[in-house]
Amino acid sequence: MIPLSADYYDGKSARRIAASIMVTGDIVVVAHDGASMQYTLSSVRVQPQLKGAPRRIEFTDGSAAIVNDHAAVDALFGVGSSQTLAHRLESHLGFVFTALPGVIVAVVLGYLYGVPWVAREISQRLPISIESQIADAGMKSLDQAVFEPSALDADMRAKISTAFVALRTAAELPSTVRLEFRDGGWIGANAFALPGGVIVVTDQLVQAMPGVDETAAVLAHELGHVQHRHSLRHLLQTSISALAAAAIYGDVASLTGIAVTIPTALLHNGYSRYFEREADAFAFALLKKTGRSPKTFATAMRALEGMQKDRRKENMLRKKLGLPDAKPSSSDAPDGPKKPDAGKGGDFGYLSTHPATEDRIRAAEAAGDTP
Repeated sequence: MIPLSADYYDGKSARRIAASIMVTGDIVVVAHDGASMQYTLSSVRVQPQLKGAPRRIEFTDGSAAIVNDHAAVDALFGVGSSQTLAHRLESHLGFVFTALPGVIVAVVLGYLYGVPWVAREISQRLPISIESQIADAGMKSLDQAVFEPSALDADMRAKISTAFVALRTAAELPSTVRLEFRDGGWIGANAFALPGGVIVVTDQLVQAMPGVDETAAVLAHELGHVQHRHSLRHLLQTSISALAAAAIYGDVASLTGIAVTIPTALLHNGYSRYFEREADAFAFALLKKTGRSPKTFATAMRALEGMQKDRRKENMLRKKLGLPDAKPSSSDAPDGPKKPDAGKGGDFGYLSTHPATEDRIRAAEAAGDTP
C-alpha cells in the first residue's frame, strides 16, 4: 500500500513536519524525520469530510495529521458513508436551503422567547443580597451620571412618602422597598424602579403632577414593576453575556457587573408592552385597595403627555429663533455640574420609557369605573 503523505503536528508546537502514514492490519504507523510512532487503528480519530477543508487525523498523544487527499484517507482508514454524513449534507444545496429558514426561525424564537424565559427564571432565583448590590451600585452610577440632590420642600416629600408607605403596605411588599427623591437634571420628569426594590422619582415629575394622588398612581405602577421584578429581568435581557454566564455556570455573583448598564438600560430602553400592562394591572388593583381611583393614573399620564407636547412646541419656537433647546432643570445652568445637556440628549422623560398610549389611559379610566 502506498504511504499517505501528510503534514504532521506533534501537539507541542506549531511546527509543520512532512510525514507519511501507513496502516498495517490494526496498526497505524506515522513516520517522519527517521522516527516512527504506532497507534491502534481504533484509537485514531478521522474527522468527517467537509467540502473545501483538509482532512484532520487525530492521535491519542495529542498529535495530528492534515491531509488534502480525501479519497486516499477514506481508502486507507476504511471510512464508511456514516462518517461522511456531514460532507454529504453540506454538499446537498437543497438541504442547506431547506435548513436555513429553520435556523433563522430558531434564532429569532430563542431571542424573543428563550432569553426572556431564562431572564425570568434567573430573576426568581437570584438572592436578595445580590439584587440589593445591583441596586446600590446602580444608584451610585445614576447619582454620578444623571442626578442631583432633590430640591423638593420637606412637606411635599413627607406627603408623597406617606402615600408610598401606604401603597407598599397594602401591596404586602417588604420595608426594604424604598423611595428615593432626586432632581432629574437632564432627564427631567421621570420615575422608575431599580432591582432590589428601589424606586426613584424626580422633582420634575412631582412638579408635573396635579397633586399627590397622581404621583401616588405613578408610584403604584412602579411598585408593580418591583412586584414582578421587571427591572432585574429587563437588565438581564439586555446583558446577554452576564445572562449566559449565570445560566451556564451558575455564577450569579457576576451579575453585579450589570449595574454599570443601568443608566443606559433604563433611560434608552423602555419596558416591554407585557411588562407595562402587568404593572398597570397591579397599580389599578393597588390604588383601589388604598381608596384611590385608577383614573388618577390616567390623569397623571395625560399631564405628562401635555408637558411633553408643551416642551416640543417650545423647542420648535426656540429653534426658529436660533436659541438652544429648553432645559428641564436648573441643575443644567452654566454654573452647575457639567452633565449632558437636555437639548443634546434627546427625550429621556418618563414617556420615553413608559409610553402613555391611549389604550393604557383608557384601561385606567375603565378600571376606575368598575367596583
